[in-house]
Amino acid sequence: MTNIVKNIFSDVDNKEILLKGFSFLSIRTIGLFMGYLFTFLVAKYYGAATLGLISLCFSIFLFAGIMGRLGLDTNLVRYYSTEANLNDTGLFYKVLLKSFLGSSIIAIILFLLKDYIIYDIFGKPQLEPYFIWTVLAIPMWSGTLVCAGLLRARKNNRWFAFLNNPGRFSFTVLFFMILWAIADSPINAIKAHFIGIGALFVLSFYLAAQSLKKISFDSVQNSWVFLREALPMMLSSTILVLLGWLDTFVLGIYDSVDKIGIYNVALKVATLTSFTLQAINSILAPKLASSHNQGNQKQFHKLIHFTTRLNFFSTLVIVSVILIFREWILSIFGAEFIAGASILIILCIGQLINSMSGSVGVIMQMTGHQKVYQNIVLIALILNIVLNFTLIPLYGILGAAIATVVSISSWNIIGAVYLKQKLNIRSYYSPFKK
Repeated sequence: MTNIVKNIFSDVDNKEILLKGFSFLSIRTIGLFMGYLFTFLVAKYYGAATLGLISLCFSIFLFAGIMGRLGLDTNLVRYYSTEANLNDTGLFYKVLLKSFLGSSIIAIILFLLKDYIIYDIFGKPQLEPYFIWTVLAIPMWSGTLVCAGLLRARKNNRWFAFLNNPGRFSFTVLFFMILWAIADSPINAIKAHFIGIGALFVLSFYLAAQSLKKISFDSVQNSWVFLREALPMMLSSTILVLLGWLDTFVLGIYDSVDKIGIYNVALKVATLTSFTLQAINSILAPKLASSHNQGNQKQFHKLIHFTTRLNFFSTLVIVSVILIFREWILSIFGAEFIAGASILIILCIGQLINSMSGSVGVIMQMTGHQKVYQNIVLIALILNIVLNFTLIPLYGILGAAIATVVSISSWNIIGAVYLKQKLNIRSYYSPFKK
């Protein structure tokens, strides 16, 4: 065992992935705590119904936000991972402006359609004030994630990690407590989210500007060509968000808001298992892009094999702990949330399957196969839509969990098979392979 540990840390890349990945995980743990604190406060003091309304708004917020950033955050990682492009500061400001304008248009459209969405689709009049505050925050969230993409490319992984999730809920909880002290109202939760996103956008822009040293709109790269290259990444990312939140959206049509609240607490607990993969991918993406661009195939495959094993075993440990203490964990949010125990089991099994597949999305996007990846997740989305609209009316939140696990697992498995058969890249974990 000692020799194995020494061999791992003797490799510079493995050591960097572990140390920086641990740093990323530590920051995400803070975000996890703040996210759970926000969920706990809303659930404990305002109940599952209010939490359901907020969860429904978040599904719309994340979907619109990821469309608004146009895949530019991911393409920035690939572009600025090449040393020769580091001085091209003008490209970032051009694409940030495009993202902000695009997401603003999406927000305006949603606002104009609010009556149709609230009353005709969901049939939940109590959703209206939550919906309005959610829509207003969309452009600032898209801008934040584009800035985070630049910081990720610059290997400033700590700030990248903070901006993606911990910052959102850290600021939200802070402003929630301030508003709570002024007036006790459930609507304060979504107002605090809007103010928190605004503060996060200001911080992210400052950090990005500091990283680039100067503000310029001069670029050797055509920003419209860059945008066209990024669109397949946007489509893939949008589909992934839909895969993660479509169940909540469909539950909003067919089920009560308290059931949505119970389901989303179970989903939130299950996503604990994905934090390791996110930590690994934050370091892995620029390294894979760099080794692939340099034609260093030995290094490329070594990185994939190491991170796949690391992710599987860490996920296995987390899943085991969650399943053993599932009822106790859910009871923290309130007695009514224990009803989500069976949902939690299904979701955790799905996460374990995903961990075995490896970093499929990152590998395909960093090697120029983003269009194939887009087609794979599109198939999974179609499957997800069919299963959600079939199972949720029959089985409620249980049907939502089954639909989510089957569809998300399918794109991971299909992607892993494609990488192996077409590119001879083994992204998946196999106990029978060294």
